[in-house]
Amino acid sequence: MKEFKFDHYYVYEELTELLNELSNEFPGLIKVNSICTTLENREVWACEITNYATGDVLDKPAYYVDGNHHAGEVTGSMAAIHLIYTLVTKYGADEKITSLMDNNAVYVIPRITPDGAQTYLTSFEKLRSVNRPYPFEKKAPGLHPTDVDGDGVIRMMRIESPNGVWKPSPKDARIMIKRMPSDFGGKYYNVYPEGLIEGFDGVNIQEAEGKWGLDFNRNYPLGWFPENRQPGAGKYPLSNPENKAVADFVIAHPNICSAVTYHTSGGCYIYPPGTMPEKNADQRDMRMFKEIGEMATEETGYGCFNIFDAFLTDTVNYSSGAFDDWMYSTQGVPTYTAELWDLEIRAGVPNVYPRTNPKTDRQNEEDMHLVYKWIDENVPMLASGKPIKDWTEFDHPQLGKVEIGGMDFKYTWQNCPPGYLEQEVEKNTAFCLRMAQTCPRLVIDEFKSEKIGEGVYKLTAKVSNIGYLPTFVTNEAKRLKVDKPLSIELMGNIDMVMGEKQGSLGHLEGFSGVNSGYYWDNIGTKAHDPFTKVVTWVVKGNEGDEIAVAVKGPKAGNAKATLML
Repeated sequence: MKEFKFDHYYVYEELTELLNELSNEFPGLIKVNSICTTLENREVWACEITNYATGDVLDKPAYYVDGNHHAGEVTGSMAAIHLIYTLVTKYGADEKITSLMDNNAVYVIPRITPDGAQTYLTSFEKLRSVNRPYPFEKKAPGLHPTDVDGDGVIRMMRIESPNGVWKPSPKDARIMIKRMPSDFGGKYYNVYPEGLIEGFDGVNIQEAEGKWGLDFNRNYPLGWFPENRQPGAGKYPLSNPENKAVADFVIAHPNICSAVTYHTSGGCYIYPPGTMPEKNADQRDMRMFKEIGEMATEETGYGCFNIFDAFLTDTVNYSSGAFDDWMYSTQGVPTYTAELWDLEIRAGVPNVYPRTNPKTDRQNEEDMHLVYKWIDENVPMLASGKPIKDWTEFDHPQLGKVEIGGMDFKYTWQNCPPGYLEQEVEKNTAFCLRMAQTCPRLVIDEFKSEKIGEGVYKLTAKVSNIGYLPTFVTNEAKRLKVDKPLSIELMGNIDMVMGEKQGSLGHLEGFSGVNSGYYWDNIGTKAHDPFTKVVTWVVKGNEGDEIAVAVKGPKAGNAKATLML
């Protein structure tokens, strides 16, 4: 099999080649299917990963991961690909991965917007989710970002003006800082994205609304708002075929127990609800998010926060319609948004998270000095050249003399420089492998028979959930009434005397539900719902016949045991 390296970002063709290679080389471990064909005729690939010799994917508790809801957040796509590659190629060699694949399923949709990501990776363009006109069919009047000087990067463009509100920093002339109210007599500039002006009147420069404004992570049917409240949300919930395909996939796979959706950037894991404060949500579920989040911090160094409490600077007109909220608040599935790549944190920017107030101009300026210093010391060169371009004079076709400079945002801030990609995806895969192990896990501890009369037997089954999560997964799932109980069934040539061949076992607690902790020098454990249940039947049967018991749950998988009467 061809060797695939994680030292660059994969275009669609290389991503597809990798998935095809894996499915051909390991047909018993991975199946790759398209869930959507895009308008540019690319496939949205979905991978179903498990050891098929031990059962089908739908018969096992499952973990879900996706990447590239946003076109430019290609580090997330690479992290999803790395997880796929690790699971499939290390099966049989790594004990924990082998156990995971034998007992669980993993679903990965590595690139939800292949059209948008391809545009991002193969051109200078920056875009939110996809290269489809929205909300306008034609370009809006005003300045549109583009690569004017032909270096392959959209940077910044400054124009000297007595009315300019920016001036060079005395500490680093590449960095622009705000002009003070008392400043006169120096050189001042107005600063814009590098670009061209649609409908230019020769005087006024105003930034235009983006030509490709769709935001796939505002198109889900939970907290959805129209364009006037939530830019990019689309015409109606799931109006984008890619979003609908993802939602349909989730609904068609009710065994999904937990999920991570990969984004960039910032270096943090965030969890729902994003539509109300954490104190108003179910507190057991919030404790679960924090406990799993501690593992994310251990593996990645990223903090873990509730998005509403730690990030929203406007708690009235906030962004919503996101995938993580839809998963948790309609499906009851605990879902994290992982914001990969932590440039500001690496650069030593203070108080990156939580941040509930907008930064001041002065804070932004100080932070930018730290960021530029880190890039200078750690990123010597990119494919586009120097990661930070000095201000360089250029003859603009509409504006005449301008200066163009600044960083290559795409591969310094929004995504990690390629030299950091492998370490970034490896540590997040390490967390995902741990999180996937938190699913419920059914076992039949004991299945025995006792002869109590001629041809009459008492059967006893002891069933346990030895997983972290309960079989209902979250209290939110119970509140939504989407928690399906466990079923239990006896099979064999028997007649029932007491009990039913098929019945409900209700739910089994996971060890996350055990409230236990230190109290001075002692450890106390409070009462909790059972994670083990015992079921008995009385049956008529023939000595020597084989009898089986099977326990199943949509999110708990199944367990089976047999005995001879």
